[in-house]
Amino acid sequence: MDFGRSTPFQDQRILLFLAAVLVVATFGLSSYLYINADVAFLVWAADQVLGPAVYGRDILDVNPPLCMLIYVPAALLAQFIGFDWGIRIWMLFLSLLALLVLWQVADRSLRASVATVLVLFLILAYPHHYAQREQIAFLLCAPYVAGPSQRRSWGLASGIMAGIGFLMKPYFLIPLALVFALRRRLGDEERAILLVGIAYGLVLVFFFQPYLFEMVPAATATYWAISYSWYQIALQVVVVLVGIAPFAMGGAVLLAARPFLMATLGFTIAAVLQSKGFMYHFIPAFGFLVMSLTVGISNPKQTAAKVAGLILLLQVAWLSGIVGLWLSYRQQTTQVNSRIQYEIDRAGSFASLHPNPFPAFPAAIYTHSKFTGIAICQIFLPAVKQLLAEQDAGKSNMAYELALSQAKRELGRKPNLVFTTNKNHDGTSFNYLDWLLRDEEFRDLWKDYEDYRIIGPYSLYRLR
Repeated sequence: MDFGRSTPFQDQRILLFLAAVLVVATFGLSSYLYINADVAFLVWAADQVLGPAVYGRDILDVNPPLCMLIYVPAALLAQFIGFDWGIRIWMLFLSLLALLVLWQVADRSLRASVATVLVLFLILAYPHHYAQREQIAFLLCAPYVAGPSQRRSWGLASGIMAGIGFLMKPYFLIPLALVFALRRRLGDEERAILLVGIAYGLVLVFFFQPYLFEMVPAATATYWAISYSWYQIALQVVVVLVGIAPFAMGGAVLLAARPFLMATLGFTIAAVLQSKGFMYHFIPAFGFLVMSLTVGISNPKQTAAKVAGLILLLQVAWLSGIVGLWLSYRQQTTQVNSRIQYEIDRAGSFASLHPNPFPAFPAAIYTHSKFTGIAICQIFLPAVKQLLAEQDAGKSNMAYELALSQAKRELGRKPNLVFTTNKNHDGTSFNYLDWLLRDEEFRDLWKDYEDYRIIGPYSLYRLR
């Protein structure tokens, strides 16, 4: 895929075509999908913080504030066009911006290839994680990874975007360090990243002290309990390692792909260190891996390039399998989703008393009923379940207090409809409601509720 001999006019047509694909995908391909639960919550949280709510106290979330702040423009748009389209228009803007800056800074012989990967990966690889934090990080970091700009203005734009992308999570500093170690220069991009880092640090200190001093200790004590098996992590790491294998042959193929490989390795390490196994944690790693392989096949005469081409096909098959599994699951749950949304729309206000984001999110951004919760779900209950099984009294008290405090705060707001379920994201079961009812204050609040109905795995209760 060598576009190195294209004329400026041909380059312009390619860029415009890719931009048109993004626009069509935003208004067509992705518009029939519900927004992901995590994204829906973060935009909802941004909307609350634009009002009187304080992130880390009135809104509880383990994500660093930048993960919420990146959605503030979407929340502002939502005031005029609704949450769903606010998110999509904001993502379209970020996508077009990333495409334009990437096009300007990437080597001309590679830019059509990597820009095509950027667009196709964005709209096809993970449709169920559209607008996720990791997807945004991939978009914002791609121009910086593609290479230094020869023009100061584009270099500053690339650096500002990279600064935001790499600072969204502390773990993302690892790929930044690896790419910077390869570049070994302090240019306009690096200065911009440094300035963004300083600005973000000041914002944290002056505006997000409750998050730093209240939420971070709480998350440290409890968030470890939310995870999939290490098998899920190991499987995705193996896929990445298979993907980078052709570059062990060295040569021109490795030389051209090095920055994308460094980003792949860095984001893979970041995903492993998060130790959750959530599939979306690997989005940037797979995005940059596909870019690496695409660059690798640019010199088809080399054996390494031929192997890279074969591995690229396998990677596309892997990603297609992920999408296929999700589409199958989505078809199975459509009926349950519509019934739950109907009940939420009728309720006027609602909350959930279990550690799963669904059905509170994304439902909260698709209804006029008020979500009265303070977090995406009962975020401290998984730790309670684990600690009860381990009988670890040393860690238990803080987790118990946090879980009870959140549940009582939310139930004290008297939502008209409350959801509970015994099913966990990992397939296990635990009766969280029974545990909460051990507390006398919670029992007094719960007396105002009665059994309503069961939909799928969810039990619904309504205010008397």
